[in-house]
Amino acid sequence: MVSGRQTLERLEEAVAAAGAQAAAVEAQMAALNQQLQTQRDGETKDYQDLAKLRLGQLGDTTLVERLDQTQLTVAALLAPRQTALTQLQAQLETAAAAARALAAQRADEAAAVDAAAQALDAAQARTQARLAADPDYQGRRERAQAAQRTAAQSEEKATQSAAEREQKGASYRADPLFMYLWERRFGLPEYRGFALTRYLDGKVARRIGFVDARANYDRLNAIPERLREHAATLKAQAEADFAVLRSLDEAARAADEVPALAAQLAQAQSRLAAIEARLTQAESEREALQAQTSRYTCGEDEHSQQALAFLAAELKRDDLLELRRAALATPAPDDDLIVARLMQADEERRRLEASMQGLREALADQQRRVAEAQTLCADFKTSRYDRAGSSFDNEALIATVLAEFLRGAVDRQQVWRTLQEQQRYRAEQSDPDFGSGGFGRGTVWS
Repeated sequence: MVSGRQTLERLEEAVAAAGAQAAAVEAQMAALNQQLQTQRDGETKDYQDLAKLRLGQLGDTTLVERLDQTQLTVAALLAPRQTALTQLQAQLETAAAAARALAAQRADEAAAVDAAAQALDAAQARTQARLAADPDYQGRRERAQAAQRTAAQSEEKATQSAAEREQKGASYRADPLFMYLWERRFGLPEYRGFALTRYLDGKVARRIGFVDARANYDRLNAIPERLREHAATLKAQAEADFAVLRSLDEAARAADEVPALAAQLAQAQSRLAAIEARLTQAESEREALQAQTSRYTCGEDEHSQQALAFLAAELKRDDLLELRRAALATPAPDDDLIVARLMQADEERRRLEASMQGLREALADQQRRVAEAQTLCADFKTSRYDRAGSSFDNEALIATVLAEFLRGAVDRQQVWRTLQEQQRYRAEQSDPDFGSGGFGRGTVWS
């Protein structure tokens, strides 16, 4: 078994390991990007040398001068890159340091929350033990419990009676003659009608036995109402008994200074929430700077891309291609050596670009794993799995799952499911259902 705090440390180590893997891929891309830049510089130099060798055949120095200008332009395009990269790296280190400091504060505040929660739990447990030993309190609790049971039973009887009224009264409501006389209030003081109407209504009433039927229907309607009124009276009494019991709980808590401990816990939780919000913001800023820095180290920044696009366009100009073809067509050894280097450079560039694409895909995969590991940590903290009393049964299983996650064999959902299955909480000393808390109406016990 391993504690929640230790498990969080394992998750944070997984974040760091995933970040290190991503950084290793970035370093490979940076080295590869440097090789590509060196290879392009060498290709430009080879074209310069080839142009100088064939200067007499060209008849002018235009091409040589343009190649010299190409090198100067590429250098000018790349000049701001290092300055920008240095600034980004400094900002990234500052952001990372701020995130580390907030993470340390978060750990301290989480420990303070745990301590406050434990102090509150222990105090409530002592209060509950004192109340449990108080005969007067026990009598009040039993009275409130009995009142609630009686009120619930009465409410159930009223509900059953209402259902019986609907069922047994259906035959009365289906008789049009009975309902006609019922609605006219026949036989009651409020009945009104002309002589002929009274005569005819009386004949109908005698024929269908209305007087007895009305009495039965009256009783059928009256019983649920009386039961409902009785249930309401019992419910009010149960509410009053519950209010007395709740007031006794609150008074006992106040006498033992439990509310002050609850306030301290709330304050600690508020501070923790504030730090977590700041930490989330700091991590977001750090990640944004990391993404920008990665673009530079991998040659995907605007300076590198502009220089690359310019150089690629220059090396594909028709006059350079013609220069290369002409060199191939003549048997001069020096020309042939340079052309061979250019051909080898073409092949090397294609190989490096293919490797770069593979590394881009690997980096995207590693960055996704870093993001998932960070999400796991955030979910872990949000669920307060690192709180005091939280533990995880199978430490070896969790270590294995995290290792498989870093290897890419399992995803974040599988890791989280394992954590949920293994997580346990130590039973608290106090009972939230003690006293007035066991009536399904909330609890005063935190």
